Amino acid sequence: MIFRAIMRLYAKGEPIDYLAVEEELRKTDELEKFDRQYLHSLSLIDANFNTDRAEYYAKVIKEKADRRRLILTSQILREEANNANLSPNAIVAKVQSTFEQIGRNGASSQKHSFADFFANHFDDEVDRMKNYTERKFGFDNLDRLQIFNPGLYVIGGTPAARKTTFCWQLLEQLAERGEECIYCSYEMSKFELFSKSLARELFKRNPKTTLTAADIRRGGRSAELSNIVKEFGGSSRNLNIFELQDENIDDLLALLRPFCQDKAKAPIICLDYLQIVPTGRDSAKLGIDDFVRKLKKFQRDTNTTFLVISSFNRANYVQSVSFESFKESGNIEYTADVVWALQLNVLNSIKAGNNANDTRKKIDEAKKKQPRQIIFKCLKNRHGNNYECCFNYYSAHDCFVSCESFNETKPTPTEKPVTNSKKDKAQDEFI
Repeated sequence: MIFRAIMRLYAKGEPIDYLAVEEELRKTDELEKFDRQYLHSLSLIDANFNTDRAEYYAKVIKEKADRRRLILTSQILREEANNANLSPNAIVAKVQSTFEQIGRNGASSQKHSFADFFANHFDDEVDRMKNYTERKFGFDNLDRLQIFNPGLYVIGGTPAARKTTFCWQLLEQLAERGEECIYCSYEMSKFELFSKSLARELFKRNPKTTLTAADIRRGGRSAELSNIVKEFGGSSRNLNIFELQDENIDDLLALLRPFCQDKAKAPIICLDYLQIVPTGRDSAKLGIDDFVRKLKKFQRDTNTTFLVISSFNRANYVQSVSFESFKESGNIEYTADVVWALQLNVLNSIKAGNNANDTRKKIDEAKKKQPRQIIFKCLKNRHGNNYECCFNYYSAHDCFVSCESFNETKPTPTEKPVTNSKKDKAQDEFI
């Protein structure tokens, strides 16, 4: 608990000393969970007062003073309420000015006038947004349909749609194009994710390979794979992983904040996944609402591009995707700038009321199909229009390949070599 408090203070740029740590633990109600003498005994974190910390201590004193004023005003309110000589309106007027003054002192919102914005800020905002017009996903169809501006993006899907694999490949491709990317994983380890990268790269270079990510993790090797490992070892891709477990949303954002100080070069961050982040709320829906609201505030404050993976309700595993598919989707629908969903193509042909066994049979057949046909849907888009596009997913090699439609014929890893020049050309383009 003490270490996490120190990390939160560090992320906020605040001093690390006894008083600061004690105050941080008090804010999270953790101070009473252990003997305060234990904290006091850690004299190594204590230091002499100096002027560099004066501003921080002044803020602490100001906050304590405001709290005392609130307590005193509340006591006055209680006493006056028991006094039959004053009307309720008169009592409210008497204490309201104090509450308003304290509220104004702590307010973080800023008021901007119409004229001031266009005179002093509009051109700067336009110039800032121009920086993102050349940002590319690395998927041809998606690059034509979506401008990847900073914002809060939520992507959902069933397990068969491979949300994690899609997002990991997406961040890989963005990092390859010079973007700084951070993947926050509560579920998969770095070993699992990086083995997916190896399997995918091997498949792109040699579609006939039989090595999968699972094979690679178990020691499977080839000369081609050894070359890729060596290349990746010297890669300049700025792709980083945080392996997370017990960190709540506040811990996560404190961890990320030091990487998001430069708004002009804010990173692309993926959170995998929303429903697994620990919450102290009794209601899952309230917990998700808190997370989404805090993520959006963090995104707006830092100008990051936040991609959040969300699971679906089990009842929607056999239906075409919609907003109702998202678990506890209240704030997702309203707060997110863009909402994406991945689904099996076969779900578009399944009608409500179909026989359950027939539906499961169709879905199982679609999962076994190579490549697996995946529809990518945009359900909400503040940066443009809604749309759909298609992907062939090669499940054995963790690789998504964009396509214009599922009627296209593309070579698969199991096809035999051909001598026809047109087919050779098509295979070269595919690779």
